[in-house]
Amino acid sequence: MTDDAAARTAIATAATLLDRGRGIDRLSRALTVTALAGLAALAVLSTAKPVLAWALALAVLAGAAELYFGFRTGFDAALLHRLAEEAKKGSADLAALDAALARLGLMPPGKQGRPLEPRLAGALRLLRRQIAAALLQMLLMLFGGLAAALL
Repeated sequence: MTDDAAARTAIATAATLLDRGRGIDRLSRALTVTALAGLAALAVLSTAKPVLAWALALAVLAGAAELYFGFRTGFDAALLHRLAEEAKKGSADLAALDAALARLGLMPPGKQGRPLEPRLAGALRLLRRQIAAALLQMLLMLFGGLAAALL
């Protein structure tokens, strides 16, 4: 496999993996809505369950973090799909991508011109952060529910 073929495969594989972030985002949004509904119910019912309220509030914050990482992951997935299509036709033009991102204010000048590998590593790091935020959100909701039931 040539370096170009390996790069095309790496780009396409990373884009496909980042696409999995959509399912995580859907789950997290449902958890966030549930946590907000739970907080509203606690307020309306005037139920004194501070541990549950704190757990739900922190779950909402974790959901906000996941939403941010999910947006970034989705954006990177779309960019990588575009790069993969370009790579099929010839070679992916990272310089043009950098120029467009810089023009839109989405890339600081110090990050322009980076090789492909650190870009892919950064995109996958965002996916891991998205997963971590969603897992934290699930754990907080589980903890809140258990604490409310036991206390």
